[in-house]
Parts: sequence; structure tokens; C-alpha cells
Amino acid sequence: MSSPFSMRRAQSSEFPNLRGHPTDIKRKSVLWVTRQTLTFKHMTELDLRKSPWNEGLDISAEFLNHQLYLLGCMIHAGPAFDKLGNHPLCYLRQEFQEREIGRVLLTIAVALRNAMDQNPSRAEYWLQGVEDEVGTIRNLTHGREKASVLNFREACNKLVHCLSINFHYLSKKPQMGMALAPFVHLYGTKGKEEWKATIEINKFIGVAAQLT
Repeated sequence: MSSPFSMRRAQSSEFPNLRGHPTDIKRKSVLWVTRQTLTFKHMTELDLRKSPWNEGLDISAEFLNHQLYLLGCMIHAGPAFDKLGNHPLCYLRQEFQEREIGRVLLTIAVALRNAMDQNPSRAEYWLQGVEDEVGTIRNLTHGREKASVLNFREACNKLVHCLSINFHYLSKKPQMGMALAPFVHLYGTKGKEEWKATIEINKFIGVAAQLT
């Protein structure tokens, strides 16, 4: 029995019937792609760049606040999970903890970095009087250099461009899925030089919450 999707596709006059000799199939495919390309060219772009209501990637504050809440929960829930012993929740934590924290950090970094670029004056206003230092950054190529201050904006940049992320664990013999300390370590390159950025999650959440 055909699936509803395959039936809809077969009934669609827009999609070519790819049956027959290979040459005919290729010709039908080329004609279909050409029609779609011409259709696209006749579509009209709505330019909102100068609109007073333009806010770039319009991601709701409620969604971002929810992501910040989830981030805080995932970072700090470890000791409570450890008390559960062999409960299935502990196996779920081992499977998803680091992956989900990385996803949430990247989501927040991209959304807020875009918002800061879209409306710099608003970002500056909301951050007045707020300490936006959220970690440190060090040049690994010149190993003797002292770590310098990492502000929130640059932390977002490093989250977007990092090549690797390491998590900080409470245990002296850490494994993935174990209880976490509120730090992440990012590694990447800029030109021929390597860098390491350490973000304090609690400070990161505190600054981000001022911008959502």
C-alpha cells in the first residue's frame, strides 16, 4: 500500500513522473528544475532593513529565558542526580548532558550576538552598570601570556567559532555524564594562533538574562 506522501506526490502535476528510459527521466528532471528556478525568480523579496520594527532574527525573549533556565538546571543538577544511584535518569544524563548544554550555549550565543549587532544602542543600554566579564581567554601559541578578560560579546563569538569544547567536572577522575562544575573550556584558532577561552556559566547566564 502506498503511503499518503507518495500518493500526494503521484497526484501532483508539479512533480515529474520519473519513469521510463533514463534519457527521458533526465530530461523531465531538468525541465522540472528549470520551472522551479523560473518560479523562484518571479518571487518578490520584502525588504525590511529600514523598517523601525526590524529586529533581525526575531527570537522571543521567553524562548531565550527558557534556554537560560535549562542551561542552569543542566549545569547544577549533577549532585542531585548522583544521589539517585542506578536510576534510569542517570543513564539519560550520560547520553544527553554535554550535548544538550552545547546546543543551548550555541543557541543563546547566536541569538544574542545577532541581537547585539542588530541594535547596539539597546544592548548598551541594558548592559549599563552590568559587569559583562564572563571568563578568561588565553593565547596558547604564546604559552607564557597571561589570561585576559573575556567579555560577554567575545564569549558569544568564541562559542560560535570554537573547534572544541571541554566540560569541567566535580570529580578528579571525570567521565562524560558526571556532575559538572559551572565552567566550559573552548578551543579554537585565529589565523595561525591557538586560543583557549574559559566561560563561567553562572556569569554568562547573568549577563544574557539582561539582554533577553
